[in-house]
Amino acid sequence: MSNLLFDLRDVVRGLRRDRLYVATVIGMLALTLGVSTAVFSIVDGVLLKPLAYRESQRLVSMREVEISARYSSLPANAHHFEEWRNHATSFASMAELEFRMTNLTGAGEPVQLSIVRATGTLFDVLAIPVIRGRALTRDDEQPGRPAVAVISERLWHERLGGDPNVVGRSLTLGGSPYTIVGVLPRGFELPAFDALSGAASLTARADAIVPLRPNFLRIGWMGEFNYPVVARLRPEVTLDQARAELDVLQQAVARTAQRETHEAVALGGAITPLDESIVGRARLGLLLLLGAIGAVVLIACSNLANLSLTRTIGRLRDAAIRTALGASRERLVRRVVLEQLPLAATGGTLGLLVAWEAIDLFVRTAPVNLPRVSDVAIDARVIAFAGAVAMVASFAVALVPAWRIAGRDVQAALRAGGHGATDRGGQRVRGALLGLQVALSVMLLVVTALLVTSFVRLLRIDPGFSPDGVVAVDIAPLASRYPDTPERAALYDRILARVHRLPGVTSAAWTSLLPLGGETWVDLISREGDTRPGSRKPRANYRFIAPDYFRTLSMPILRGRSIAENDRRGATIPAVISQRAASTIWPGEDAVGRRFLRGDPDQPKKFEVVGIVADGRATALDTRSPLMVYVPYWFNNEGKSVLVAHIASDPAAAIGEVRRAVREVDPEIAIADAVPLAQMVDKALAGRRYQMWLFVAFGTVALIIATTGVYATTAYGVSRRRREMNIRMALGARASQVFGLVVRQSAAPLGAGLAGGCAGAAAIGTLVASLLFEVRARDPLIIAGVVMLVGAVGLAACATAAKQGLRINPAAALRDE
Repeated sequence: MSNLLFDLRDVVRGLRRDRLYVATVIGMLALTLGVSTAVFSIVDGVLLKPLAYRESQRLVSMREVEISARYSSLPANAHHFEEWRNHATSFASMAELEFRMTNLTGAGEPVQLSIVRATGTLFDVLAIPVIRGRALTRDDEQPGRPAVAVISERLWHERLGGDPNVVGRSLTLGGSPYTIVGVLPRGFELPAFDALSGAASLTARADAIVPLRPNFLRIGWMGEFNYPVVARLRPEVTLDQARAELDVLQQAVARTAQRETHEAVALGGAITPLDESIVGRARLGLLLLLGAIGAVVLIACSNLANLSLTRTIGRLRDAAIRTALGASRERLVRRVVLEQLPLAATGGTLGLLVAWEAIDLFVRTAPVNLPRVSDVAIDARVIAFAGAVAMVASFAVALVPAWRIAGRDVQAALRAGGHGATDRGGQRVRGALLGLQVALSVMLLVVTALLVTSFVRLLRIDPGFSPDGVVAVDIAPLASRYPDTPERAALYDRILARVHRLPGVTSAAWTSLLPLGGETWVDLISREGDTRPGSRKPRANYRFIAPDYFRTLSMPILRGRSIAENDRRGATIPAVISQRAASTIWPGEDAVGRRFLRGDPDQPKKFEVVGIVADGRATALDTRSPLMVYVPYWFNNEGKSVLVAHIASDPAAAIGEVRRAVREVDPEIAIADAVPLAQMVDKALAGRRYQMWLFVAFGTVALIIATTGVYATTAYGVSRRRREMNIRMALGARASQVFGLVVRQSAAPLGAGLAGGCAGAAAIGTLVASLLFEVRARDPLIIAGVVMLVGAVGLAACATAAKQGLRINPAAALRDE
């Protein structure tokens, strides 16, 4: 014990004398551990932590598969869901839910709320607690029952003043009265599903939950796939068993649907763990990010190991003297390991502080579509990870010099004296560590270059519209005041007329959904005379617009014309379709003037093509546009609509004027988002931009660390061989020859690292392919460019270190020897 304390005091004294080494190690450990801990906290919060529901591993999402249809899976039909709920035995409970926007009136200024229409069993599935009153039940779903609502804690306090007697109060939603029966706990999150992809996100923006009461008399047994389903498995049931039972139930459902449609119907089911539905899209990107920070940690550790080995070899004579005086090799190795403990403790503590700030920065700048970002925090798991990484890094850093100390011949070290003998074993180890740094840097920089190139190409994509000068305002009229399509159309006409009178407004229009808003209102499209069954007909996204929509967004009409005001009196419903829709429905023909059908073949709606618009990017910037059909808003204007207006002046400054103009027409209209369209386009790029800048930061750090390692290794090699170099120059060798020799020998591990990095970059290409846009994962030009960059920087570091190390008078140096 006394020897241990003595060695510890001796280590501390030695570290005090070598403050530059201490500062370098602690600084690199703090930065590396801080960033890696922050990234781990994100991965842990998003991917590893269980969802905040009781026994969340039993929660699943359920979808339907219409075999031979275009979409791999769809939400559930209400009839099909009832069959599942009444006959499935693999599930403890299941529920339908859908998010809707509605107006809240009678409680201050009208606002738009996000409500959830759900079956009463939702509270059983998610084990949703209530802090006041009661939850919804299955009885609340029955037609004729009172309209009730469970509201959020935020709505209770912000709009109802936190009234302790809130249960039993009336709330007007969408113009209809609801009785409040319960209050949700603060911050409770519900899953919100994308209808077509099935991906889910957790949101705490559900202001109220009201009973879902589908009109089964109106809904058919095919189509109307509108309702996401969540379910809780029974404890003893596996996913495969549940999937097998759902497929059997879907066969019975298909037979019933076939009797109604008189067409062949083939249905299947899809069951996905709820956590996978929520984080599935982000999983690959986060794991790749974790791999990137792992590479940075390895680069830093190998650099620190090189630095520690260099310091240890410089003190081999001291170790040899200690051995000659009776110190055992075990004690020498222990001393090397002890030297890393205070450095690890200090670096780990500072690393947590860096991680704290880094997490705050990551969360503040994270795109809104990053799931579960609210769960990211420094907790006991993250602190344990930071401590483990600090200890492993310190052990790895101490391992190489300890091995050199243990394997060093004492007598050889004493005979070498102060003449800087060459340590060939140490040189090989340093070269291997340097090659590892370079290889990892190349791999990380190749991924970074791929992501940057992908993002740049995405920026260059023509979206098919111009957001410049356009503002967008979400509007939802009261259903009770405007119950049918003509009344809503008349309201929209009055709003357009008022907005057109605003100064600086050059055009204005309505749309049911903005560009880049995803896929929705998907329905069949077929030319007249197409007798194929519905499952084999193409589907299109339908948008309901005003005549000036294409002019407001600068969307080019390629043939024909846009929708016009005088089309209201026409005998047919006009439609503008996309290029892709025209070539799909009428290949090789002129589609203008042709007619097509939409929806159910037994109750078709006929349209006439009056124009063809460029495809552009209607649903997402990085996705080819689906078939698009644009029809007049006076034909269909259910739900909310978006007012778009082109402003000649600053669009952001005109938002207030547009909002006031809408309120002048109807003071009870609730207005939600009102933003320049350019901000929405920027938001669509946020996820890729965020990922790109993180990799740029990590790649830059990796390059700097690797370059430092090349410089330090070359400089140390020159210092250890200075006597040899002086003798060469004293015997007639030119300085340029000696310089070339040093650079060539130092460049050997650099070249090996570049070759290894190329192989590694090619190997990980398949992992990053799905994250790229119009870029090959193994693009030879990108890989070659990165290799040239790292090689040039590494050679420059070699040359700089060699040039500085050889600045000496050979004769004077030999006299000193």
